[in-house]
Amino acid sequence: MKYWFAMFLLFLVVLLGGCQEDKKQRVKPSEMHVEDLPDVRAFEDEFTREFLQSTEETREGYYSFLSGAGAYKMDFPASGIVSEKSYSIKKDGFESFFIGVNQLESEALISVNYNSMYVNIESMQDILKKQLDEDLKFNKYDSNDLEIYAATFTFQKGYGMAGVILNKKSDGGGVLVTYESNLISKSDQGKQKEKIIKWMKSFKFNNNMKKE
Repeated sequence: MKYWFAMFLLFLVVLLGGCQEDKKQRVKPSEMHVEDLPDVRAFEDEFTREFLQSTEETREGYYSFLSGAGAYKMDFPASGIVSEKSYSIKKDGFESFFIGVNQLESEALISVNYNSMYVNIESMQDILKKQLDEDLKFNKYDSNDLEIYAATFTFQKGYGMAGVILNKKSDGGGVLVTYESNLISKSDQGKQKEKIIKWMKSFKFNNNMKKE
């Protein structure tokens, strides 16, 4: 009898411990004490913290980011912050902002522009060509739920990529991105390209989102 009672108590301890852990994981970083957050730049910034969904990494050096419009999730760099001054959102399905990333070797500036009306690859590419004033040569990159087209470009201080990310699963819009990195040597451009494409593939659209 004592054995079964002891086993029952052990079961309760494990069960309650698991519930507490689940509860901890459900708490958003913006609702946690600062001292309980990862010691990285993304969590130090109060505005950026509002978008981060968990203190658990999605992969090394990245955390889950939910757009303010609720339209998509993406991997967010641990060393990045969202520029509050650049952030813009409208109820009719528009959201844009810049991410500044401080890295050991270099710095990067990421531009993210979501629009629920983006449905055509060619017109989205034309927007980026006009924005950068460059005849970009886009290549397609395979992804299960996304249509991704990206092109490289150079500027005075470094290397960049411009990308079109479109939702395959529904007419839920798409995202235009630019990713500019300074102080990237020619020998490192291939690695940087792989890194940017992998980041683009991290986007996951909310296919249940209703248009206004």
